[in-house]
Amino acid sequence: MNTWPKIALAAAGCGVLIYAYSRKMTRTKANLIVMPEVSVHSISLTGLVLRTDVQIKNPSDGHFSILFPFVTLTYKDTLLGSSKVINQDIAINAYSEANIQKILIDIPLSSVFSVVSTLIKTIQTKQPVKILVNVATVVNLGWSKINYADTQEIALKN
Repeated sequence: MNTWPKIALAAAGCGVLIYAYSRKMTRTKANLIVMPEVSVHSISLTGLVLRTDVQIKNPSDGHFSILFPFVTLTYKDTLLGSSKVINQDIAINAYSEANIQKILIDIPLSSVFSVVSTLIKTIQTKQPVKILVNVATVVNLGWSKINYADTQEIALKN
């Protein structure tokens, strides 16, 4: 057999393997399950501190890492606050989960006074509060990095 057909056959085989791996990793990213939970950490005269815990589940057979999630909280179409940006990798193995706990989001009373005061009154009267939670991260598949975002409306735990 000539050299060029061997090279072409090897290149085609590598291409098929790369395509199969790429497809598997893309499915892995699409299968992520993000479960945020928001609770009141503290209320003071200066504002409100909300605690966000994020559970990220990987129900697939691929393993990867993610950057520490960036969380934003919205109440009645007003951005309440966001978490700090942290450059930290979190490994997630196949069929496992990562629990990121105690992401504290400080909401000063002066920033969006009318919305925060309404939110605090609602919390104090033990009425249900719906918060829109956006969790954004970067999924590192090894050979490529993909932005991932998930938005959910959840009930604030008092």
